[in-house]
Amino acid sequence: EGKIPEGILQDLLACTANKEDTEDIIIGAETGEDAAVVKGNKRIIISADPITFTGENIGIYTVAVNCNDIVAMGGIPKYLTTTILIPPNTHKDKLQSVFKEIGYYAKEAGILWIGGHTEVTDAAARLIVSGQVVGFLTGRLTPSSGAKPGDVIIMTKWAGLEGTTTLAREMPEITKKILGDEAHSEVLNWITDPGISILTEGKTLREINISAAHDPTEGGIATGIHEIALRSGTGATIYKDSVFIREETKALAKEFNIDPLGLLSSGVFIFTAQPEEAEKALSLLKDKGIDTSVIGKITGKNKEVLITSKEGTVKLPVFTADEIIKALRKKPE
Repeated sequence: EGKIPEGILQDLLACTANKEDTEDIIIGAETGEDAAVVKGNKRIIISADPITFTGENIGIYTVAVNCNDIVAMGGIPKYLTTTILIPPNTHKDKLQSVFKEIGYYAKEAGILWIGGHTEVTDAAARLIVSGQVVGFLTGRLTPSSGAKPGDVIIMTKWAGLEGTTTLAREMPEITKKILGDEAHSEVLNWITDPGISILTEGKTLREINISAAHDPTEGGIATGIHEIALRSGTGATIYKDSVFIREETKALAKEFNIDPLGLLSSGVFIFTAQPEEAEKALSLLKDKGIDTSVIGKITGKNKEVLITSKEGTVKLPVFTADEIIKALRKKPE
């Protein structure tokens, strides 16, 4: 337990951003340094998220989930720091793999991994990475509190994207049996295609007048909608048949008795805008090949959050815990 030997740590830090490659880093990830020093901006956005639902592809999750929060606020992610907690007896090859993966996907996202803290501790049952990203705001804020009555609600990609690919990764024997080998393999690839990042959406919509935006993670699409309405002091009506759910997700949801609307949905971007701005957004996203649909509307102040379909209109369910937790309880020992 304790610190990683300096020689091993030095090798691992070779995966982080190098101050020799950019003028933005004054002091980066170096042994013996307590903090990084970087160039800043007048308006800064800061977000942090741990990766706890899976130990696989942890580099992809660390970068995407943390960057998504910056994008949803209207910013451009710039710097990443990490706290990495390692169980005793973890092989250094495992560490090397994690560091390389975080370094690779940080470069893919166009951000600089500038340091953090790494420690071996028996408090960690498995390797845990908690990331923090600093971003710059160069345009207007798009907080979840900005929605207004008359706005339409738009969603990219499909509900339960992250949760579905996580289930396939965590319980391959069960999910292969349900989906078949080919579909199971495709679902595994969702983590990179279309991916669990919304960076492309953020860049594409930079000139669109978005009123509110959200990155739906725990609690899925439903929780994202509820949070926008709560923060904005409005109601919302969701068109159930317009919420895109892949057949693979529906099949796993049926098997595990879970609701796709409450399933982890990183990679989905939910935002609101006036109808004319929404039309521009839909056109731009279509040109980028991103599945996008209008899934509802923002209603009057302090109205209820509803979901409507041919069967009728009911309250949109509230998920106090993500639906993936119920599914993972069935994971074989």
